[in-house]
Amino acid sequence: MIVSQLSFARQQQPPLFEQLSFTLSPGELLCIEGVNGSGKSSLLRILAGLMQPNTGDICWQGVSIHHPLALFKTQMHYVGHANGIKLDLTVNENLRLTNALSTALASQETLSLLKQLQLHTQQQTLARYLSAGQKRRLALAKLWLTSKKLWLLDEPLTALDANTQTFFLAQLTQHLQQGGMAIMSSHQPIRLATNVQQKTIRLSVCG
Repeated sequence: MIVSQLSFARQQQPPLFEQLSFTLSPGELLCIEGVNGSGKSSLLRILAGLMQPNTGDICWQGVSIHHPLALFKTQMHYVGHANGIKLDLTVNENLRLTNALSTALASQETLSLLKQLQLHTQQQTLARYLSAGQKRRLALAKLWLTSKKLWLLDEPLTALDANTQTFFLAQLTQHLQQGGMAIMSSHQPIRLATNVQQKTIRLSVCG
């Protein structure tokens, strides 16, 4: 991924960031730091193709992500603050929808993951009745059960207990060691294995 000269400002507001450029290669993690309001979430949404920058471009495999955006989305998974889950579907139905599985319960991989995330007893529970931490774990289960090259994660550790945070970091490390890429924001330090390539950019409100 090559990001060139990105700038973004909301209407009649000072720019959140200007002329932002970076590259991301297979096996690398990019951490986005900054105070609240510095544009971390906006940047991730722009990188996911959900918002347009004022200037600049984002290239994936040599072409702009917008030509066509649908192709880029087949290789990218975005997890934002809203988690991207269907509240009127059960835990099991959310996973079946995401992975096009005929029966999620028949998948040992899915069941094992749900047990690890302490969601196996909630499989028939509507997502709207889950706690904040359970909703976040469901969002991450959807991420881990799909095979996407690029992960875009907005504060993925939010509402997770210590054990689940440890499990998340192990999954992230495995993804990177297998040649995946990730861009994420976090208020907490991210410590991965020493052989994982990790970059950091810090946003500060312009103007």
